[in-house]
Amino acid sequence: MNHFIPADFDCSDLIRRNITQKLTAFEAIADELPVFIVHDVRDFSVVYLSSNGLKMLGATLEEVRQLGQGYFTKFFNSNDVAFYLPKFMELLKADKNTKWFSFFQQVATGEERGFEWYLSAARPFIYDEKGKPLLSLTFALQLDPNHHLAEKAERLMEENLLLKDNYQRYASLTTRERELLQYIASGETAVETSSRVFISEKTLHTHRRNIKRKLGAKSQYDIIKFAQAFNLV
Repeated sequence: MNHFIPADFDCSDLIRRNITQKLTAFEAIADELPVFIVHDVRDFSVVYLSSNGLKMLGATLEEVRQLGQGYFTKFFNSNDVAFYLPKFMELLKADKNTKWFSFFQQVATGEERGFEWYLSAARPFIYDEKGKPLLSLTFALQLDPNHHLAEKAERLMEENLLLKDNYQRYASLTTRERELLQYIASGETAVETSSRVFISEKTLHTHRRNIKRKLGAKSQYDIIKFAQAFNLV
C-alpha cells in the first residue's frame, strides 16, 4: 500500500490510482514547489502533506492525519481559519468548476512555533464518480517577514476579521449613514460634507453621533477602520 493515501480512505480503486499518480508526480519535484497539502473535502482532514511541509511543521504524516480537524487548531491562527475555510467550503459546494481560491494564513512554522505568514491558494483536486469534489489541493508559499507584503497581509486579515465580526453593526446603518461614513472617514470637515450632501452641520453631527453609536466606534480611528474594512475609502 502506498503512503499517499490512508489505507482506510473511502474511494474506488480508479480514484485511488489517479490520486497516487498525481501525488507521485508532485512529490518527484517537491523541492521545486511550495508546500502542498491535500485535504478530504468531506471533513477537511489532511490526506497528504508534502515532505517539506511536514519538516516545517515538525510532524510526521501519520501525526498530521491523526489530528483530523485538530490540525487547524494546532498549526494555524484560529481567527484566520474561521474566516477563509468556510468561504472555501462554500465555493466547493456551489460550483464543481471552482478555480483557485487564494488567501493569507498564519502557520506555526517560526521559531518556538511562532506564526509566519503564507500566501496560499486552493482548489478542487480530485472528484468522485458523481463529479463532486473529493480532495482539495492547497499550495502555501511562505512570505518573507521583512517584505512589505507580509505587513499588508497582517492589515488585510485585521480588516477581514473586523468585517466578519461587525457585519451586523454595519448592516444597521441607513443608506444615508453609509454615505456619510465614507465622507467622515475620508477626513472631510463638517462644512465640506454638509455642503456636499445639502444638510445642516447640526444634522450632520446627529448622523455622526448615530453612526458612532451603531458601530460602537470610540474615535475617528475606529471610524476609519470600519470604512476601510467595508471598502468605503
